[in-house]
Amino acid sequence: MEEIKKAYRSMALQYHPDVCHDPSMKEESTRIFVRLNAAYETLSNPRLREQYDSELGLRRSNMMNMNNIVNEEIWRSRWQEQVVELKKRSSKRMGQKGSRMRTHNMKDRN
Repeated sequence: MEEIKKAYRSMALQYHPDVCHDPSMKEESTRIFVRLNAAYETLSNPRLREQYDSELGLRRSNMMNMNNIVNEEIWRSRWQEQVVELKKRSSKRMGQKGSRMRTHNMKDRN
């Protein structure tokens, strides 16, 4: 908690609209300061912090699930490509064996 307070104070002094001397940056500084306050309110309140951490965990979990689905699709696609290639090779070999066998049988008959 002390680390959060220290970081907040440091950033508040940096982004507080009254400290900003550049008029063109005042609006941006105000926007950042408002977001900074909202973050501090969430992180400094144990109940809100727990809720935030829980939601963050769910987001990470959902992202991991999406990554897993994508990876499964990639692997399934690769596997299917390999099966198709093996079937082509097998058909080609069977065709070659059949012609060899016919040629061999023809030689035996003669």
